[in-house]
Amino acid sequence: MRSGIPEQEDRRALLGRLFMVRHGESTCNSVHRIAGQRDAPLTLLGRIQAEKVAARHRGQEFDRVFVSPLSRAHDTAGIILGDRGEAGPRVVVDDRLMERDFGSYTLESKSVLQRRHGIAEYERAMNADSPTMRGGETAARFTERVRAFYEQELLPALRRGETVCVVSHKYVVELICRFILDRPSDESYDLRLPNSEMLRGDRIASYVKNENETMNMVYDWIVVHHPTVFCAGLAAGLLGNLAGLRLTTSPYLLLLLLVLASVITMCRIELENARAFVTDRGILRSVALRYLALPLALALALRWWDVGDTGTVAFAAIFLATPSSVVAMTVSRCLGGMIMPTFAQVLLSSLAAAVSFSAVLAVTLHEDVAPAVAISAATSSGVVAAAYLLVRQLRRRSPIRTAKYGERNGYVAVLLLTAFLVLVTLELDLADAAAYAPTALGIAVGLRLVAALFKRRGHVQTLDDYTAMTYPNIFVVVVIAALTGNGPLEQVAIWTLLPMFVLSFFDSWYARRLVVAPDDARWPSVLALDSRRRRPGRAAGPDLGSAPTVPARS
Repeated sequence: MRSGIPEQEDRRALLGRLFMVRHGESTCNSVHRIAGQRDAPLTLLGRIQAEKVAARHRGQEFDRVFVSPLSRAHDTAGIILGDRGEAGPRVVVDDRLMERDFGSYTLESKSVLQRRHGIAEYERAMNADSPTMRGGETAARFTERVRAFYEQELLPALRRGETVCVVSHKYVVELICRFILDRPSDESYDLRLPNSEMLRGDRIASYVKNENETMNMVYDWIVVHHPTVFCAGLAAGLLGNLAGLRLTTSPYLLLLLLVLASVITMCRIELENARAFVTDRGILRSVALRYLALPLALALALRWWDVGDTGTVAFAAIFLATPSSVVAMTVSRCLGGMIMPTFAQVLLSSLAAAVSFSAVLAVTLHEDVAPAVAISAATSSGVVAAAYLLVRQLRRRSPIRTAKYGERNGYVAVLLLTAFLVLVTLELDLADAAAYAPTALGIAVGLRLVAALFKRRGHVQTLDDYTAMTYPNIFVVVVIAALTGNGPLEQVAIWTLLPMFVLSFFDSWYARRLVVAPDDARWPSVLALDSRRRRPGRAAGPDLGSAPTVPARS
C-alpha cells in the first residue's frame, strides 16, 4: 500500500503504538486567526489543555517523541512529558513538522477570509492551492516535506516496535492521517481537529469517518452569513404572524436562548485572560464615555423637560442607556472580532447601567423605577456574570472538550438567536407598524451612528467596540416595559429587533473597514508572537525536562 503500513493484524498493532497531538490553544487560536509558521505561544488554557492530556495518559510510555520546533507544539510536548529525566523518551525536534506557511492568509481572521472568498475557496486554499492565497507554501511542497518525515522517520520508528508520539499542528496531523488512510489529495478537507486532543493511530479511521465535509461547510456558512440567517428568521416570524400564528413566549425562554448562545460563544474565548481586558484603560475609557457620561448627560438634559414615558425622546434615551447585549459576542465572532474586548464591554456596560440606566429610567418612567432597576441588574450584569462563571468552570474541568464544543458549534449560537427572533416576531402586533416601526428604525440607525462616533479609531479592538455598542440588551427593555405596564415601550423594543438584525448586513460590510490588517505592526505585540523560531537541535530547556533532544533533517 501507498501508506507503507501492512494490513490487518500487523497494521492494527503498528498503529496502536502511534499517538498524535495537536498543540494546545495558542494566542492566534483564541482570536480565530491563522498562525501558520508564526510562533504564537500557548495561552493559559492551552497549558491547561496539555496538562489534562498528560493526566489522561499518565502511565503511557513513549520510546520516541517527534516535535515541531514552534513553541506552541514544543511547550505542549514539554507539559505532556513532564520531567522524566534520563528515563524519558528520545525527543526529536523536526522542522518538517512545522505548520504550513499560509502566506497572505497568515494572521487573517478565518471568518473574514470565508466571507471574502467564500467557504469553498477558503477550504481549498487551506487544504490545497488557491489563487486567493499569495506566497507561502504550496500544497505540493507542504505534502512533500510531511511525507518525507512520515516515510523517513515515523514509519521506521513504528516498524522497529517503538511507541511514538507526534506533537505538531492541525494541518500536519491531518495530513499524516490521510497518509495512513491512503486518501487521495483531492479529498482533503478540514477535519476540525481540536487543540490538545490525542489521537491514537488505530482510531484515526473512526475519527475521520465522523467528519462530514458538506455539513462542516454548511455550519461555517451559517456563521459567516449570519445576517441572512437572522433575516430568514425574521421573515419566518412575520409570515407566521400574518398567517395568524400569534404566540406569547415566556420571557424566561427568551432569556434562556440568549444565555445559551452566549455560553457557546464564551466556550471558545480566552476567559482566563478576562481581567486583562476588563481592566484595559482603553476599554474602561470607552465604556465610561458611552455608558456613563452620555446617558447621564442625557438624563440631566431630560430632567429639565417634562418627558413622558411613551414619547420618542424617552424611548431614545432608554435605548441609549441600555447596556450591551450578550448577542454582541456572537456577532463579534461572526464578523472576525477578537470577542474578548466585546465580552469586557458587555460586562462593564452592565455594571455601569446600575448608575446610568437607573438615572434614565428614573427620569423617563416616573414610577416602578426600583423594580425596573433590579430587573435590569438581574438580566444584564447578573446573566453575564453567571454565564462567565459557568464557562470558566467548564474550561477548568474539561478544557479540551469545552473549547472543542465552542469551536464546532458557533452555528448553534446563530441558530439560537434566530429562534429568539422568530419567537419575538410572532408577538408583534402588525397593526401598530405605522406607529412604532419608524421609531424602531431610528433607534437602530441611531445606535450605529453613536457606535461609529464612540469607537476607538484605528485600534485592534475597534470592531469589538462597534459591535458591543450596536447591539443593546433589548431583552432588559422588554422585561422592564412588561413590569411597569408600559405597552408602547414594549412594542418599540420588539419592533427595534427587526431593523437591528436587518442592519447586520450593513455591519458585515462596515466590519471590513474596521478589521485590522494581518500585516499590522501591532499584532506581534498583541498576540505575543516570537519572531525567533525554536530550531532543531536547540536545547529543550525546562519545558521538556531533561529528556534527551536531538535534531532531525530539515
